[in-house]
Amino acid sequence: MIVALGSLLREASGIIRSGEYSKVDTSADGDILAYSPEGIGLPAVVLGGVGSERAVKATKWAIKYFSPEAIVSFGYCGATRQHESPGDIVLSAGAVNLPGTPFEWDFEDIADSIGPDRTLLVIARNAVENAGLDHHHGMIVTISHITKTAGMKRWLGNSIGAAAVDSKNYAVASVASANGIPWISALSILDARDIDVPISRAGEGTGPREGELFSYARHLSTDPLDLPDVLRIVRASFKATSSLTRFMDSFMQARAAVTGVDYASLS
Repeated sequence: MIVALGSLLREASGIIRSGEYSKVDTSADGDILAYSPEGIGLPAVVLGGVGSERAVKATKWAIKYFSPEAIVSFGYCGATRQHESPGDIVLSAGAVNLPGTPFEWDFEDIADSIGPDRTLLVIARNAVENAGLDHHHGMIVTISHITKTAGMKRWLGNSIGAAAVDSKNYAVASVASANGIPWISALSILDARDIDVPISRAGEGTGPREGELFSYARHLSTDPLDLPDVLRIVRASFKATSSLTRFMDSFMQARAAVTGVDYASLS
């Protein structure tokens, strides 16, 4: 079984709607959402919320519950390159962690990049091509807080060569690698490099059920001048979610072709 491991329900909404899933009872395991596929040919979906701590917990839970043969880390990310647009898919060439604040970052950590499984990466590349998705390939850097400013995103791209930035990818990769489970990450651009992000976007520690519209409405009640930026992010989230849905469907088909499974007969 493949486990698709993300942060927020809105990232996975298209994947869950596109197949037959049953919700797993996770009431004894804290704030985790999990969905088990009803048929063969679909990934299990596990959502742990925002941040590395939550991602570690969700990945360990997914390994214990599903015993996956591979993990796909998916979700939203921020662009660090000028030519990346909302909805583009970024495939990770390596996962890097920069914990703490920028004043605490140790750039020797860049040398500790964790690489994805090569076979899964080839399958993922075929998947984005088959789905007709704009995509990029490079290092994804995980930091402790959502990157809100264009300046920071530009700096991460120019100074350390990051292809995208997120808040959980390295955690998923490290737990999967420690348990000998092949992994890849396929993230979708939510915010372009040269725009600032409204503070209403989910922050560290937010649970998987965080409601996007409620969060933005709450933010606009105190910062109404941010309306154009909020509307831009809302539109981008639809694009990003659609791309993740298309990628996952194409990935599962591409993987079935490689493993010799007749995907159509499993639908």
